[in-house]
Amino acid sequence: MASFDADRGWRPHPLDEPRSPDDRYHGLYFGAGGAIWALDHLARAGAIEQPIDFAPFVADIVERSQRELASEQHGTASYLFGVAGLLLLQWTQSHDAGIADRLFDVVQGNLHNPVREALWGSPGTVLAAVHMAEATGVGRWTTLVREAVQTILEEMVTDDDIGGAWLWVQDLYGRRCRLLGAAHGFVGNVYPALRGTAMLDPALVETLLARALHTLQATALVDGTAINWWSAVEAPGVRPAKLPLVHDCHGAPGVVCRLAAAPRTPEWDTLLLGAGELVWRAGPVAKGASLCHGTSGSGMAFLKLWRRTGHELWLRRARAFAMHAAEQVESLRAAHGVGRHTLWTGDLGSACFLWNCVVVDDAYPTLDVF
Repeated sequence: MASFDADRGWRPHPLDEPRSPDDRYHGLYFGAGGAIWALDHLARAGAIEQPIDFAPFVADIVERSQRELASEQHGTASYLFGVAGLLLLQWTQSHDAGIADRLFDVVQGNLHNPVREALWGSPGTVLAAVHMAEATGVGRWTTLVREAVQTILEEMVTDDDIGGAWLWVQDLYGRRCRLLGAAHGFVGNVYPALRGTAMLDPALVETLLARALHTLQATALVDGTAINWWSAVEAPGVRPAKLPLVHDCHGAPGVVCRLAAAPRTPEWDTLLLGAGELVWRAGPVAKGASLCHGTSGSGMAFLKLWRRTGHELWLRRARAFAMHAAEQVESLRAAHGVGRHTLWTGDLGSACFLWNCVVVDDAYPTLDVF
């Protein structure tokens, strides 16, 4: 709390690669919005006391973000990087009708973003509509969720490189690619159908999940009972430059964290439990403690499998990773002399994961719960 500047927020951590030492970020991913959300979430849960009133800072956080992203090639709508998540944060604190209207327009305007992935595109911003539909019960939000998920389904294509399985082609950062992971790819695009199942046509959800199962089976890297995936589908004969990752953003943890609510069938169980076994064998992530690409994100996969199966083994594994993540947070703070005040890349995401292990909850921050 002492590191918070009431006028400017938190200084970015060196590992979040600020453009200058005096930069400030605002989004949910590694900006002030995510830090404020996490502190409010933990305070509401009774995990901490909240001595700071962030409302004055949040009041103009969207305008701050739009200035920050003024030159962004993929727009400013992004749920985690841009204004959709921040408008949702503003609305949760004020319940202002004008903010709700503005958020609706942002989500609707992002329906056909050609990136076709969760961090910048509609598969991310539709989550704001899901949260608003649940919080308000207002029909226009449910209608928007249905339109968004239908559009996501319609933008799928079959791919002969993987036996005619279905996927999305991303137009991302100046290149066309076929990504599979939770951050920029396939798994993240399927998640909104599971998250919003209660408000969707069951036939639509069934179609999308059938395609998802086909694609994940076709692209799985299987070693005994352990399963992982490459970050992307490459052309035939092209071997990816890097080994498969084991992160929430790319790899087995993200598959589990986004798709653990898939039907309890032998086929889905084989994939999800195999992914969980791979995460356990890989161990804590050397890169750090974070949700996005660290030990906390991997540990969240164990909580998801505990929820799915009821087996205490997965809860024990989650808590073991939580203890390691806590040590990583302290080691990083000692090495840099400063905390990493972010939700998805730093200390606050790990704090949410640790609290989930204490109260035995698998809700993923800003995805399952807002």
